Amino acid sequence: MVPFGRDELDYQPYYCEENVFRLLGHPELAAWQAWAVLVSSRTQDAVLMRQRAGRPVDGLVHWDYHAFALLLDPGEGALVLDIDTQLPFPCPFSRYIEDTFPVGSPSVESARFRMIAAAEYLSSFSSDRSHMRRDDGSWIWPPPPWPAPGSAEGRPSNLLRWIDVRRRSPGRLFDLRRLSALVSRRERVSIRRMG
Repeated sequence: MVPFGRDELDYQPYYCEENVFRLLGHPELAAWQAWAVLVSSRTQDAVLMRQRAGRPVDGLVHWDYHAFALLLDPGEGALVLDIDTQLPFPCPFSRYIEDTFPVGSPSVESARFRMIAAAEYLSSFSSDRSHMRRDDGSWIWPPPPWPAPGSAEGRPSNLLRWIDVRRRSPGRLFDLRRLSALVSRRERVSIRRMG
């Protein structure tokens, strides 16, 4: 089981990609099969349900993108760690998908999921947070208190390229059906190896 709770993690609202970066950097997760998953679409409209920042009735929210962590636990199966969800933390992958992405919605059909191995995400991701600034330089939402990922290494910001589903970027790109099939297959393979 995941060795920490949601309230024990670094968190800054509206900076999901950095929250996932900080989460995946926990040494307790080093031995796990783990990925960062970036959700967006060609129109950069990711529709999610059950989000804490969403509307009160059902948590519906439109983001330009969203990020969550995916872990494969041989005993528990695939788990989603999404600090922004109203669902349990961690949440079984199948429940997270069913409750977060409404079946049959056109927005779900257009959603694309970029799955990036945790090690690659931690070593390559970089953000200068410029996407969170207005034209006058003021913040749309206050930035996290920690340094921006990649800033200490001087890496150029790659967030906007990584969430653009029309461009080649790290990881693999899936629609919802293919992502679910891949995770299900990985669960079975991993559990057989542990048995």
